Amino acid sequence: MCHESSLAGSPVRLLRQYNGKSLLTSIISVLNIWLLTVTIVLFSTVQSVFGVGLLVFGTPTLLLLGCPFEETIAYLLPSSVLISLMQVIDGRRYIGELKNSILIYCVPCIVAGLALVLSNLLTIDIKLLVGMTLIFSAIARFKQGVQQALVEVLKRHTKLYLMLMGFVHGVSNMGGGLLTIFATALYDDKARMRANIAYCYLIFAISQIAVLLLFHIEAFDINCLLLAVVALVTYLTVGSFIYVKSSRAVYQQLITLFMLAYGILLISQEL
Repeated sequence: MCHESSLAGSPVRLLRQYNGKSLLTSIISVLNIWLLTVTIVLFSTVQSVFGVGLLVFGTPTLLLLGCPFEETIAYLLPSSVLISLMQVIDGRRYIGELKNSILIYCVPCIVAGLALVLSNLLTIDIKLLVGMTLIFSAIARFKQGVQQALVEVLKRHTKLYLMLMGFVHGVSNMGGGLLTIFATALYDDKARMRANIAYCYLIFAISQIAVLLLFHIEAFDINCLLLAVVALVTYLTVGSFIYVKSSRAVYQQLITLFMLAYGILLISQEL
């Protein structure tokens, strides 16, 4: 459950406690459910357009609201799966060399990283790690020299990079930033880039759900499915429309600033 001190309980906790026990509790619950739904809609729109967004920004948002890591990913992963699945179906002809590499090198590291965190064998400051990952990704995207150097490194050490990306995603749910950098190095075409990112994200999420079911099956409930439906509707309506009209250049600038802002906010909470 989320921490007691967060806004009379976080949206996730209140979502579970909503039983109409009192008028005040009901009002607070509805407001917080609305906040959680808006979060899903907003970042589902981002992911619908560019392949990443729901996990990259949904994770720090729910962490900032006081949600524990396992509940955070339980509410985000089903939504991510549905959106990524739709994008993979739409762009299946563009999926290329990443297909097998992700399965071989990324998935085992995702499973290992998430299992270590959920079993408490690896104790890390999730907010600090997520914040640092966001800032690193933002700097790499903002500084052409840094990104180019990273691109050259990952081309020479692709297998190691995929393993690192998988482990980072497993322990923090934040491999999307590293995945975007990797996809940018391989593809220039917007459709090809989104299709391959979506495929990777789909495999990521399925792996995480399998591990979470083993360690914290109680984290999933009907609300996870309802929010996934909200995400799917968002993709089919708003997301698809914006994708057709979107400019890759504008997105690159906005997503970088968003990453930087969220990273600084998360790290500032730990200082």
